[in-house]
Formats: sequence, structure tokens, C-alpha cells
Amino acid sequence: MIPFEKTVDLVRQAVADGRLAGAALAIGDRDRLYVEETFGRTSFPDLTGDSTTVDRHTLYDMASVTKILSTTMVALRFIADGRMDLADTLPVYFGSAVPDDKADITLFQLLTHTAGFPAEIRLEKFLKPGDDVAEFLLHAPLAYAPGTQVLYSCMGFILLAKALERAGGQPLDALARDLVFQPLGMTHTGYHRLDGPIDPANTAYTERDHITGQWLAGVVHDENARFQNGVSGNAGVFSDIDDCVRFARMLAGHGTLEGTELIPRAVFDRAIQNYTPGMGENRGLGFHLANGHFSYSGLFFDQSAFGHTGFTGPHMLVSPDTGLYVVMLNNRVHPDRARDSGNLRLRRLVHTQAAIEYAKLTSQN
Repeated sequence: MIPFEKTVDLVRQAVADGRLAGAALAIGDRDRLYVEETFGRTSFPDLTGDSTTVDRHTLYDMASVTKILSTTMVALRFIADGRMDLADTLPVYFGSAVPDDKADITLFQLLTHTAGFPAEIRLEKFLKPGDDVAEFLLHAPLAYAPGTQVLYSCMGFILLAKALERAGGQPLDALARDLVFQPLGMTHTGYHRLDGPIDPANTAYTERDHITGQWLAGVVHDENARFQNGVSGNAGVFSDIDDCVRFARMLAGHGTLEGTELIPRAVFDRAIQNYTPGMGENRGLGFHLANGHFSYSGLFFDQSAFGHTGFTGPHMLVSPDTGLYVVMLNNRVHPDRARDSGNLRLRRLVHTQAAIEYAKLTSQN
């Protein structure tokens, strides 16, 4: 029997049924890559007029998986290097520009989505290109008193990225490249700046740009990342399945890949703890943690697992105990986000089968 045959069939069928234009799936653990399969095409060609067959190097818009690929990793590296501290408040990075209602917000609260910022504010409705995004967020109304609840917030991670840029003295895309992607050998992963060359070849399509009407392929789907020239703390990274496997293996290795320590284990293992018990969502430092049958993890995957999802369709989930990881890339928002692709249900089904098949596989060895 082929390892994880039932798990693979779930994704294959979703593409065959037209729920997804294409997808890539990888399953492995610390010792072995069991599955790396690709399915379908980069778009529905009857809509876009062109598409390519998905392969190992097809790029996907990682959307909010950016939060762990880039922003969280840079923050953890700065913490490990002594350049940042979880108890640092916003004035440490933004000085006297921070108003009183946000003066006590900490780096810890930004990473755990407990800082009080609203889930989303469409920046283009309030700002002009070139306006100071950090200044705007520092003066935007909070959704709740910091530390009193958890609310998943792209805006908090956008501000976190601005703090990282101040601490590191470089733009976020350069920090992520130098501190994360290059050390891990993720040669096809990075931000796509709108003012730089963007090659849409072998890149999964998402939606049409709501302003120009042009199909987005290689241009970030998230409107707030697009407003910031494609580089943001909440979204903007593109990656392929090969590179995502390298990242997942590092996560499975508690911060280390092939002998290279990206994050010290003393820091990494604290990052994947649950800091929001009883608050509706399980949040680590940047990581989304497994949370029962209704969450993307499902109930039958290791409930200490951690990872993240992306609005455009991709996700990764990793067990800290066995090292089992699942990475699925797809463009579920193609041709538009209103279409019900069943992606959340598919994630849970995939995780359930992966857990079952992994248990059978390991019991035989």
C-alpha cells in the first residue's frame, strides 16, 4: 500500500471535482518525507485563458502563513539574539508617538493576538500611498482592552513588522530573507515587491484585483499587503512545496534543520505553548495551535500541534511530539473568495486521515 494513500486521495478528489484548481501536499516527520504530491493546474484555464500544471516549484500566495514564515521567525530570532524582549512595550520601538491607550501593549500581546487591535482595517480606505502605516495604527481605536481577550488580528502583525524593521534596521523582506529563508535553504521563497519584477509563470492564480480587474498571479492577494508594496507582517510571502517542506522540517526539529539551529530550542519550545487557554482560540507566540474538532487541525491530529493557515488556501500543521507534519498549498480563493471550496473541511479530513495512517505506519515499524 502506498503511504498515506487515503490522505492523498482526499486532495486529488477535491481537484478532480473542481473544488480547487490545483494543490500540492506534503506529509513527513523528522526522519522521512512520505508524500510530496501535486495536483491540477495553476488556474481554471477556461477562466484565465492560460495555466500550467502544478509541480514542486509552483509558487503559492502563502497569505497569513506569512505570519510564521516571516514575522514570527524574525521576532524569535531577535528575542534569541537579545535585540527584543517579550515584555517590551510599543514605546521601546515607536517612542513618544505611542498614545496612552497603547503605551502598555507588549511584544508578547502582539504575538499572541491579545493586544487589542481590530481584526482588519482596509488601509487603502484611510491612507494614501506613502503614508506612515505605523503612525496610523498607533492612533486607530482599539477593539478591546489589551490582554483581556484574544482576537486574531492582521493589524497587530502589521505593526509588529514595523517594530521588527526598527529593531533590525532593514525592511521586513530583507530581514526574512537574511534571517529565515537563506539559512534554511528556501531558495524559491520570498516577498514579491510590487515595484520589482514579478514573473507570474508557474504561480497559482488567486482573484481579480478589485481595482484593476486583472487576475492576480505573483501579486499578493491581501489588500493591506498590496497597499504596502507587497511587503507586510500579515501576508506577502510566496513559496513552493519544496521550500515549505524545509520549513516544516525545521518546525518538526524544534527550530533546527539539518544541524543548523535557526531558533534555540529554549525559545522555540516556549513559542509553541498555549498562552490563551479558555479564550476561544489557542495561540502561541505567532503560532495557531490545535483546538479541537471545529478548528483546522480537527480532533484526531495531535492536539499539541501547531502551525498556521492562510486565507488564500495554504496551511501547515506540525506535531511537536512525533514530528509529523502536513503541508497543503492551494488557491481556494480562485476564481473568487465567495466560492465555497470546502477548504476548511478538507483540512480537517486530511489531518484525520494523516493521523490514522501515520499511526498505522509507525506501529508496523
